[in-house]
Amino acid sequence: MTIPVSINDIKWDLIKITAPFDGILENKPRGANKVRSMFEAYLKDLRSDQHITDYNVFSSIRDSAITYDISVKVASDRSPRKLKIHVGTYQHPWI
Repeated sequence: MTIPVSINDIKWDLIKITAPFDGILENKPRGANKVRSMFEAYLKDLRSDQHITDYNVFSSIRDSAITYDISVKVASDRSPRKLKIHVGTYQHPWI
């Protein structure tokens, strides 16, 4: 029997994954892929433990942040829940 995981728990875990990268990622696809691969590893583990049934991760790069749009389907008979997580990128200081 699996213990149900709430969408808020999943969002909190995803935010904790981004904490070390906030403000230091480069504003390039390589920087976005670092965090994205960690998100996908975490969500893949949840799916293999049968806590979720499906997930998708999309990222978009902006001037000061990378935005991750994540959809998580907790139960097969429910529609996916959408999460939006922003990770700040490195900004050069004014000299």
